[in-house]
Amino acid sequence: MNRNLRKQWIVTPDQLPAVIRRCPKCGKKTEFINSGKFRVNANGRLIDVWLIYRCGQCETSWNMTIWERAEAGRLEKEEYEGFLKNDPGLAEKYGNNRDLFTRNKAEVAVANVEYHVTAVDTAYPCGEANAMEIEIRIPPGFDLRADIFLMQQLPVSRSRIKKWCEDGFLLNGGQVLSPKEKIKDGMLLQIRKEACRQIQEEESKMIQYHIV
Repeated sequence: MNRNLRKQWIVTPDQLPAVIRRCPKCGKKTEFINSGKFRVNANGRLIDVWLIYRCGQCETSWNMTIWERAEAGRLEKEEYEGFLKNDPGLAEKYGNNRDLFTRNKAEVAVANVEYHVTAVDTAYPCGEANAMEIEIRIPPGFDLRADIFLMQQLPVSRSRIKKWCEDGFLLNGGQVLSPKEKIKDGMLLQIRKEACRQIQEEESKMIQYHIV
């Protein structure tokens, strides 16, 4: 692993986030679930597209606006056809779009669901030799503590993560990271070289264990 280049960790939920709304039929706030289906209305050259959510208790529907009174030429033909066919990839794309939730004033339910993390290299060098920098990309709705999240992604214990925070080996945007801090989209984690050496030692132990 090249530790001189910044990494990007992409957090992807194993199911799409729900939206909390007041359900008119239930008479209270409930979770509305992404149905994976779209509603498309074409009026002349103007197009409206909604992603349909349904109450998890009574199936009442709520439509989240994706396009409103958009000129037909603004939509790519392939995507427009995908809306008509209820393409699962588009339901996932727009069902994880933070800006879209904000525009629709939608409250995202805290996701107590499983997720997976994809690590990719970026072209940006780390600011410190032999250190690590990790940019986090995470959709809305997650409520993850930094110490628990890092423990799950790195070959070290939760107590070790806390000790790194105390020693100033873990930073968030140049400031010492609190183990209780919430993981947020766009945050830049920096792991100082002292902690990186410990990660390398643990990785070496794991390799030796598997060889034996």
